[in-house]
This record gives sequence, structure tokens and C-alpha cells, in this order.
Amino acid sequence: MKENTKWLLYNLTVAFTLYWAGNLFLWFPWSINANLGIGLMFTIMPLLWGIGIYYCLIRYKGEKVLTGVIINSIIMLVSAVVSDYIFFGLIRGTMDDLYQLTTFYGYGFLIIMPFLELQFFKKLIIKKRCPLTSYNFISVGAIGLFSLLILTFIIKLDIKI
Repeated sequence: MKENTKWLLYNLTVAFTLYWAGNLFLWFPWSINANLGIGLMFTIMPLLWGIGIYYCLIRYKGEKVLTGVIINSIIMLVSAVVSDYIFFGLIRGTMDDLYQLTTFYGYGFLIIMPFLELQFFKKLIIKKRCPLTSYNFISVGAIGLFSLLILTFIIKLDIKI
């Protein structure tokens, strides 16, 4: 498989995992109190997404890091939009809950976060470049799949705290 294709798939895998692991992490606090969930979403989730985006960018093999940043930004946004539809529409059946102010904040954040990381960490991203391995995919993908399955199980069985 070509390096660019592997990198694109890795970005999708990271976005998938960040979305589902983040929602699993936020599910119980949010179900107790929406403000608690929103507060955690505004504080913890940017950190997690930032780490995930960083790991994607250090594995970009292209000449111009900015190109990788643009592609990463698009992948993160599209993945979040599709995952939101799956989560709110198919799993929860609550599309009315989806398009809130916080949703658009999240989308905007995913668009600008890779650019902010490039602005502030460009030298580090270039210095820490490393190749993709099968372990990268397996470890990240397993966390995402586990999170999706557990979250779906909790919601479908209406498990409460």
C-alpha cells in the first residue's frame, strides 16, 4: 500500500477512535448533567483531539506539512459529521439533539486545530516524523472499535448510573 494511502487510512482510524472514545468518556457525565458533559467536552476533548492530530501529522511523509494539515483537517471534519449522524441518528435516534451550538463549535475546532498545531509545533512535528506501522493501526483501531461497541451497548440497553 502506498504511504499516502496508509496515512489517509491512519487519519480515518484516529478520527474514528477519538470520536467514539471521546463520546464514551463523556456519556456518563453528560447523562448526569448536560453542563458537566459540555464542560468536559470543552476542556478534555480538545486535548485528546490535539494529541490525535499531532500523531497524524508526525506520520505525514509529504514534502509540505501544510498539505498534510489541510488533508487532516478535512478528514477530521468529515469523519466527525458522519460519526455524529451515526451516533445521534442511527444509535440514539435523536437527530434533534445533534445540531446545537456545541456541535458547530466542535466542527470549527476540528477545522482549525491542525492549523494551530502547525503554527505552534511545526518544528516539533518535522523533528518527530516517524513511519506508520501496523501496530499504529491495530492499537488505535482497537480502542475505537471497543469504544463504539461499549457505547452502543450502553445506549441500546439504556444502562444508567
